[in-house]
Amino acid sequence: MRYLTLLLLCFLTIGCAQLITPQEQPVKKMENDIYFTTCSGFAEGWGACLEKAKRTCSGGYVIIKEFRDSSGIHRELTFQCGK
Repeated sequence: MRYLTLLLLCFLTIGCAQLITPQEQPVKKMENDIYFTTCSGFAEGWGACLEKAKRTCSGGYVIIKEFRDSSGIHRELTFQCGK
């Protein structure tokens, strides 16, 4: 019983650590200098998508498409660097 409790505690600790330091979703380059990224879940919001676009395009960017599902949890951003 003690081993089971210890094992459960380890799983909870690892799970909480991943919530505190979530993995950022990558920016993918598509055709014609158009980029796509997601900022889904509870760890990344719209601000994270916009920050990734800002880092990708140091000279500014133009939003081509924003998508959010009905739950508001799945978010996608398609953008192009400004010229």
